[in-house]
Amino acid sequence: MTPVDEIRLVLEAKAAALVARNAIDLGALIHSDFVYVNASGRRFDKAGYIETYCTSGKVVFAEQRFANLEIKLIDDFAVATLSINDELRIGERMVSGRYKSLCVFSRSSGRWRWTAGQTMATGTA
Repeated sequence: MTPVDEIRLVLEAKAAALVARNAIDLGALIHSDFVYVNASGRRFDKAGYIETYCTSGKVVFAEQRFANLEIKLIDDFAVATLSINDELRIGERMVSGRYKSLCVFSRSSGRWRWTAGQTMATGTA
């Protein structure tokens, strides 16, 4: 399996963990020094991301699909850009959104982990 295939699998597993609200699986995919900035400009560390998007119930993903994945490999790092389509519930409101995302992955101990990311809104689905 190529590094690009491995990173695609990490992204697919991340989407599945978000929809399933599986904090253990999600946590295994995210680097301990993770940093993320969402489309509203809010910054998260690993624990805050998992709490907000997986365990709190404040944001509940019904679906997350991605397309237009492009990956640039740089030694033991990879930078991915992709388009994301989300179906999610925030509070009592269902939201559909389209986003462009930048994800940075690092490879250690033979595994790729999501290390950093930033997402921006591009419109509604």
